Amino acid sequence: MTVGEKIQFYRKKSGLSQEELGQKMLVSRQTVSLWEMNKTLPTVDNLIRLKEIFSVSIDEILNNSQISENIVINPKEYYIFKFSESDLGEVFKKAQFPIIKNTVIFTITFIVFFVLFVELNAPDIIMGLIWGYFLIGVIQRIKGYFLCRKTWKSNKKRILESTYSYEIYDKYFVLNISRNEEVKKTLKIYPDDIDKIQFFGNYIMLQISGQNYIIKKEVLNSDSVFFNLKNQMPEKIEKSKQRDFFETISIILFVLSIASVFGAMITVATLSAINQMFTENMWLFFLFLPIPIASVVFGFFLKKKRYRYKKNILAGLIMSVLLCTYGSFSFIFADVYSHSDEPILMAEETLSIDIPTPLRINTQDWTKGNQSIPRGYIYSTSDVYFDQSAVEDFESNLSGDSKWITDIPNEIIGITSYFCDIQKSDYYIIYNKDTKEYNKLPEESGTYVFINVLYNVENNTMKLVEYQIEYTK
Repeated sequence: MTVGEKIQFYRKKSGLSQEELGQKMLVSRQTVSLWEMNKTLPTVDNLIRLKEIFSVSIDEILNNSQISENIVINPKEYYIFKFSESDLGEVFKKAQFPIIKNTVIFTITFIVFFVLFVELNAPDIIMGLIWGYFLIGVIQRIKGYFLCRKTWKSNKKRILESTYSYEIYDKYFVLNISRNEEVKKTLKIYPDDIDKIQFFGNYIMLQISGQNYIIKKEVLNSDSVFFNLKNQMPEKIEKSKQRDFFETISIILFVLSIASVFGAMITVATLSAINQMFTENMWLFFLFLPIPIASVVFGFFLKKKRYRYKKNILAGLIMSVLLCTYGSFSFIFADVYSHSDEPILMAEETLSIDIPTPLRINTQDWTKGNQSIPRGYIYSTSDVYFDQSAVEDFESNLSGDSKWITDIPNEIIGITSYFCDIQKSDYYIIYNKDTKEYNKLPEESGTYVFINVLYNVENNTMKLVEYQIEYTK
């Protein structure tokens, strides 16, 4: 027999098409066809690879001797597996454990961050973002759990009705899947064809071309090739080490991408607690942008290497969009807040009160754009922050100043501003700019402009609200 005839014989004996052999050889189908038609000969490297694939010597391929088609190669090991519901139940519990573990870790992490933000007195928008992020994460994990459960249920009947037989040879093994004593599928599997090997208690799970196959440990011989399948071939060890390295980097970038939004929130909340400039500090989100971008870039790198890449690209893109969106708040709302002392000076002149030198003032002009405030029309609000040492004399005089009240009578609550929270403040002023009266209802119906002042002793903060209310006597 010629070299080409022998290549064709061993290819068919291995159950491979010309295209499949070409893929394993890293050559084209046309190249394999030329070999079999004796128009070209394989190179030395290709002969070595053919030897490994066909499990024959190079001399056997090159000599002109005839091949006995009656040659029978007995397998080194032979196993038959039939699975029960208890088998599948145990494997399913082991398979879903990582999902449950990740959900618990995610929840604990959320609780830690939530408590931290509460202690930092983070703004409501930050707390809302955290809750939204938590809900999205929980929904994704619940979805993953039920998807895993659905997959197992859909495959359960097929697995229970099937019989799996493994014939183990020197360089490969053959898997026959039978139902009703009829072989439905035959796979010839080389170690390189295995995507992943997982050990679940008494079971080994092989992932091959996206499909999972279960092997019972208790049935295997003590020296079975399945126990050290990862170490069977040197090239498999090298490939596994390389994949482990890439997977480690992939996981690190994925986790850091998810955490980048939390890290940005903590940074903004911490700095805002110091300078009281929450909106202006939102640009700090951009500092964390390189992390998800790196995850996206690495995801495309993994795609070229034929590793799992989608989670890195998706997480990177989503987190990049979130960081850019939140970071842009500093520029979008740059004109919303001003920090001049004008509101303090106006309040002192209009109300005839002395206000300490502020540490920070954040004033918002509400006349720009439409309002959805349920009571009255807001002209402006100013959040004023003081240093503790600056308010000592101011606070000592509050109780003796008749302009300040500690409780708002029920009858005048209707003329307070929408922002007047009677549970968070200690002293109040409700001043009617039209009648020049303090903490008193107008004597006649009409439209009046008020200044509402709220002071919190514990936080050393003051809120000034100028607004208009239509009063009906």
